[in-house]
Amino acid sequence: MTRERWQQVCDLLEQALEVAPQQRPALLDRACGADRPLRQEVEVLLASSDRVRSSFLQAPPLVERMSQTESTTRDVLTPGAKLGPYLIQSLIGTGGMGEVYRARDTELKREVAIKVLPEFWSRDPERLHRFELEAQAAAALNHPNIISIHHVGQHNGSPYIVTELLQGETLRERLNKGPMRLREALDDATEIAQGLGAAHDAGIIHRDLKPENIFITKDGRVKILDFGLAKFQPAKNTGVYGPTVSLQPTSPGHVLGTVGYMSPEQVRGQPADARSDIFATGAVLYEMLTGNRAFRKPTSAETMNAILNEDPSTVSQVAPNLPPGLQRIVNRCLQKNPEHRFQHASDLGFALESLSESTITPPTDAHLQQEVSAIRSRRTLATATYSSPRPMASSPACWSQ
Repeated sequence: MTRERWQQVCDLLEQALEVAPQQRPALLDRACGADRPLRQEVEVLLASSDRVRSSFLQAPPLVERMSQTESTTRDVLTPGAKLGPYLIQSLIGTGGMGEVYRARDTELKREVAIKVLPEFWSRDPERLHRFELEAQAAAALNHPNIISIHHVGQHNGSPYIVTELLQGETLRERLNKGPMRLREALDDATEIAQGLGAAHDAGIIHRDLKPENIFITKDGRVKILDFGLAKFQPAKNTGVYGPTVSLQPTSPGHVLGTVGYMSPEQVRGQPADARSDIFATGAVLYEMLTGNRAFRKPTSAETMNAILNEDPSTVSQVAPNLPPGLQRIVNRCLQKNPEHRFQHASDLGFALESLSESTITPPTDAHLQQEVSAIRSRRTLATATYSSPRPMASSPACWSQ
């Protein structure tokens, strides 16, 4: 998609979001006319917008049901239908890339989620390709902070993915309640970094990280979802356990991602690498800490311009009680030049863990005892220094008695 086409899609999307859902078909009829691809792109974005739930894997009651009109225009599976060994129980969500069902694996006796690409969209080569990329990319990864893929198959010509069934809420839903507590934000951001690190080590670049694609389970585990825009970039250290996926690189001038979380290089239509995901992580972390989006303007064009040319208000300005080290971490993630960001997600994860341990974790008895021992050692050294005929240039005797 060219930048001009992307702007056309974004402008129409903004118009559609300003009217009631029942008025959108008429608006799209007038605006799109015979331009069916334009309408499809806007409908996809509407389905994945903040106002129309599109979770990849959400369990009820966290999803909105499709309207009766939508149900009659899509091949919706009914309870009791079977896809191989999977028994459909209910429809739990719908989005731009398919419907999500709750199902029972009759062979392994477990609850699963099944994402099915509607037959109508399966005839669209680009959407079908993105769906296949999501399956291949996610299936190539095995990490506790990445959604697990159990099976990929086809139903009446439409592909489907079987995954673990998640119970909880998306990060977007959590952020709708306000900014997160510092400990909560650091723990979740660390897990995001760990999941991305595993993906990057496998040569997988997500390219669309945002709160809607991050899931927080009921037991507090973070899961990265939706690899539909993923890109395969062979890792230097990929070994026998590396992925076998072969994802096509983005053509120059094509803009992929979500406005507000795209890196500057994505906005320019340039190739994205692991550092683009780190930029998006910085934008997500900023929002977790402040409750505000790092880059949000009245229009998509202005938002993209801000990503290219402006810096958001510092975290300390919005939330002054946060540790100064956290501001440095966020700033480094959001650097315009990829060379100035963290170069690997594991580096970001280490920085977050170190900050958490040094500024938040209350001292335990063992920690206090270690500090007492250290002070005593310094005092002993200071005494020895005073009695030495050749005192050290920088005596540690300044330690408080």
